[in-house]
Amino acid sequence: MDEGIIRIFGRHELKGGHSQIVGRKIYKYDTVGSTNDIAFMYGAKKEKEGAVIWARSQAKGRGRLGRNWISHKDKGLYFSLLLRPEITVQNASTITLVAAVAVTNFLRKFSGLEFLIKWPNDIVIKDTKICGILTEMDAEAVKIKFMVVGIGINTNFRQSELPVKESTSLKILLQKEIPHDTLLNACLKEIDTYYSLFKSKGYKTIIDEARHLSGLWGRQVRVSQLNTNEIIEGIATDFDDSGALVLRLHNGFLKHINCGDVKLLR
Repeated sequence: MDEGIIRIFGRHELKGGHSQIVGRKIYKYDTVGSTNDIAFMYGAKKEKEGAVIWARSQAKGRGRLGRNWISHKDKGLYFSLLLRPEITVQNASTITLVAAVAVTNFLRKFSGLEFLIKWPNDIVIKDTKICGILTEMDAEAVKIKFMVVGIGINTNFRQSELPVKESTSLKILLQKEIPHDTLLNACLKEIDTYYSLFKSKGYKTIIDEARHLSGLWGRQVRVSQLNTNEIIEGIATDFDDSGALVLRLHNGFLKHINCGDVKLLR
């Protein structure tokens, strides 16, 4: 990534790099409310696909279902991607899987540890969360104008600083301070690889890889479906070809779930 920095309205704009799509332009902020909100602003202003919003801290970081995402300064890597995939609203969840596969593979390469995907948007190690992904979109009817993918990776938190007991950080796992510039550059390169693969070959290749990286198979889970408020329990068995989670229910039938909040029961 080119280290030439242009200061504009309190932000840094880094231009350059060798990415195909993701990371060709990076806007670096000191503190923002939410990187997703800033990315939405750029999306509405017709910023090109692949722009990245990166902040040292967030005052109003958020996760799925309106949950807070604690974003202390330099304790995590907080960034959002602006994407313009040519897909329907129905298939929007596949973009979350693209990001999850890419970040999981990146974390494995960086650390040498066996990180896994906890569908639909968390990355964990031994059921302990290290990363969350929040995908939002601007769409009309079935057409997506643009999507924003927010990613938060716990990097330099000490255990006492983490707000959730079942979470960890790279510093805890690797026993060293993590440099964010190097981390972001390598992470964006991996995301760019998988997003380019998704655009050229479709989402089947991504879903196949997500199957190998899932930490749910064979486990009893409880899923709260977001669209119906229905709660379903079953054994997680697979992703279908659209990326939906497949559960085997107690009666033996299979249930395909497109969107939900997953809790591990055993």
